[in-house]
Parts: sequence; C-alpha cells; structure tokens
Amino acid sequence: MKVVFTSLFREGMGGGAGRVAHELAHHFADVHDTVMICPADQTGLRNTDGDLKVFGVRSAGDDEFHMPNLTAKTVRAIFDFLNDYQPDIIHAHDPALLGLIGQVWARMNLVPFVHTAHVLPSRALDFGTTEALNIKLLQSSFSESVTRRALSDFYENCDAIVALNQSALESMRNFGYKGKLYIIPNGRNLQHYQDCRFADIDAQEKVITFIGFISERKNQAYLLEVLRHLPENYTMKFIGKSLTQEYKEKLQGYIEEHDLHNAEFVGQVEHERIPEYLEKTHVFPSASKMEVQSLVVIEALASGTPVVGLSNETIDELVNTQVGCWLEKETPPEEFADCIQDICQLEQGEYEEMCRQAQERVKHLDWSEIVEQTTAAYQEIQEAKPSRSEEKSDLLTGLVTFFSSGEVESFLINRILEAREKNRRQRGFWKQLDIPGKLRALRRVQGSTWLISGATVMISVLGYLFMKGRSKDN
Repeated sequence: MKVVFTSLFREGMGGGAGRVAHELAHHFADVHDTVMICPADQTGLRNTDGDLKVFGVRSAGDDEFHMPNLTAKTVRAIFDFLNDYQPDIIHAHDPALLGLIGQVWARMNLVPFVHTAHVLPSRALDFGTTEALNIKLLQSSFSESVTRRALSDFYENCDAIVALNQSALESMRNFGYKGKLYIIPNGRNLQHYQDCRFADIDAQEKVITFIGFISERKNQAYLLEVLRHLPENYTMKFIGKSLTQEYKEKLQGYIEEHDLHNAEFVGQVEHERIPEYLEKTHVFPSASKMEVQSLVVIEALASGTPVVGLSNETIDELVNTQVGCWLEKETPPEEFADCIQDICQLEQGEYEEMCRQAQERVKHLDWSEIVEQTTAAYQEIQEAKPSRSEEKSDLLTGLVTFFSSGEVESFLINRILEAREKNRRQRGFWKQLDIPGKLRALRRVQGSTWLISGATVMISVLGYLFMKGRSKDN
C-alpha cells in the first residue's frame, strides 16, 4: 500500500499530535511505502535514515509551530509529487493548510482521504494554538464561528475520520459529522516504558511528576494548590516548555508567594529521557481541562506509575481505582492531595500491584496493534470507492477560498473545476448553462464564506512571513 501522511509539525514538535503523526508514519513505513508531507527548510522530497520518505514544505516558525509557505509554486510542487507518486490513501493529521492541499488532490483524483481528529471539534481553538501563537483574533467569537464553518466543510470531504476514543467519536457526532468513523487510539512504543523499575514507595522523598506543556489548559496552577496541601517531603516536578511567558510568570509568582520550595520546573527534556523520570515518580498528576487522549498519561501508566487526575476525556477512559484515582472536575485541591497521599502510603506490595495494573490498562496501545487497526480501516475504506459530487466540489471551493487567495486559489479552483468537468464526461452527459462553470461554482459559496475569505486572505503566506520575522527577532 502507498500511503501519504500530512502534518503541520516538524518531527519532534507539536506536542502529542505532532509526535503521533510522525511516529505512525515511521511505523507504517516498516511495512508500507510511506511518505510524510510536513514543514521543512526547503520544499522537496528527501529520504530519512529509515524507510520513511519525507516531502518537506518550506516553512518558517519557532518553538513548536511552523507555518508552511503555500505559494502557487509550492502547491504545484505538492500536486506534481502526488501525481507522480499516486498514493492509495492520504491521511491528514491537521484539518487545514497541508491537510487541505492533500484533501483537494485526493478528492479530485478519487483517492480515499482520512483525517485523525486530535482535537474536539467544538473546542478546536482551546487546544493550545491560540495560547502558543498569542494572537488575540484567534480568541474571538468570530474566529470560533469561522473555525466551525471550516471544520464542517473539511469533515464533509473526508471519506472517514479517526476518533481516538468514544468521547471523541461522540464529540464528532454532536458536531454534526455523519460520515464513517473509526475509533483508533494513539499508539506508543510500550517497551520503552515497561522496562522501567517501579518507584520505591518507602522512600522518604515522594516524587510527583507532571509532564507536558506549561499552559492554561494543562492547569498547573491547580497542581501548585495541590502541592500546598502535601507534606514537605513531597516534591512536585514540572517537565515541559511554557507556551507563554505570562502563564509561567503567574506560576512563579504563586510559588514565591506561598514559599513552595518543593516545586521544581525542570524545563523540556528529550522525549527519550521520559522513562528515566517516570521510574523515579511515585504518582503522575493530571489536572488538564481537556485531553482527547493524552500521550503522557498513557506513558505514565505504561511505566507502572499510578495516575491521579481530574475528569477529562483521557482520565475518564483510562483511570480508575485499580491504577490510581479518578476525581470530579471540581474536586478541591485538598482532596486531590489526599488521593496522592493515600497511594504513597500503600505497602510496597500493594503499590506494586497498582503499578502492574497500570501497565495492564494500556497494553493494547502498542504501535504494532495501532498500525494493524489503521491498515484494516484503510482496506475497508478503499473497498468503498470515493465519489466526486458537485456538492462536495462546492465545499472544496469554499475551503479553498477560505484558506487561500490569488494564484493559489486560482490554481486549486481550476483543478476542482477540471475534475468536475471530467466527472461529467465520464457520467455520459455534458450540459452547459448560461453561467460559466467557474462562476456557477463560486456562486454556490455562501455569503459568510466570502466574508471569511476577506479576513483570511493569504493566511499561509502572511503567516509564513510573520513566523519568519518572529524567528529573526528572537
């Protein structure tokens, strides 16, 4: 099978969504002919150390996010590559920009197009993008309506969507998506974590370790309140980079105000070193307000580290009294602290049994199983040959108008119209109305889309220049 993945993140960046996209591509490349389309320094195809091939798209940015420079020349290069490669399926991990380019090509060439939803669609802007980019426009009610419209159109042009768990599936249905849905969870290389030793519960110092972005959504402010209710021999470590300086300063101010000398911000560490930290951790805490399917919670459980967490999509799915402690969203910090102490006061034998149960809880999430499930889904999707209707063509036209303009818009819309004309001929009829086909297609785009397009002209090119300029300033 020839598979193309797309991601808006370079390898090693973008948190869980970026890591999963690249890891899945690498594991697929072990058994299938696989290409990853993602940001890079220059546009073009290159080989990696392994079997995975990468088609890089010139991008600019800093830290976790890079904006692709989607000029007409770049889009033509992507289309030319796909025309030569002729993939059997395209799988996008992001519903915009590179994902959209892949979707347009797939729809026009009747190639199945799949999308993994790493966010809850009704709350897509709450998953770190607005906080990381620190652009006020993205935090407005206008941007929420724009996002909802764009996501709806993008989803309608998917042949299937992958939901990470039942909560994500229900969120997609509530959002209005009526197409094919598969539940395929995130995968991990479990052996890396299962080799960890269990922490010594009799140790004088009890170590509580959080791993992830330092951000409002991850809710470290609540965890610091929890730390105030723990004895002084409990140390809470925070591993990860801050999305904003303002939130980090807020946390530091709280630490100084309450003299929390047992709080330690480690900063970002290489992902390969995470098992090293987990095997010295007695309890992993999670107070995140939203987590579709948290990789670090999976990794903590795989290492045999009990988890105490406030209710969210991941905690509800994976955590119970056998592997830690599940708590209501509004649980007071002192009750959270009590749960941590209850686990840390277990006898070594009881604690190690909880650790073993934690590993058992996620044993089905090894990459080998996830690749097998994904392959089976691809085969089923391929059996139902994608269709190319004028209604879906109009949705693509709206999306193209939303995300692009100028030469890029003209290039993509012309490709859509060419495919539509070809489809008409193949179906045995050729009808011309008084209104030319291109104007007829654009006329069907709702007025709200024209308003949106006016506010989002040259989103990728301007974003690329913005990120490039910010990189130089830093």
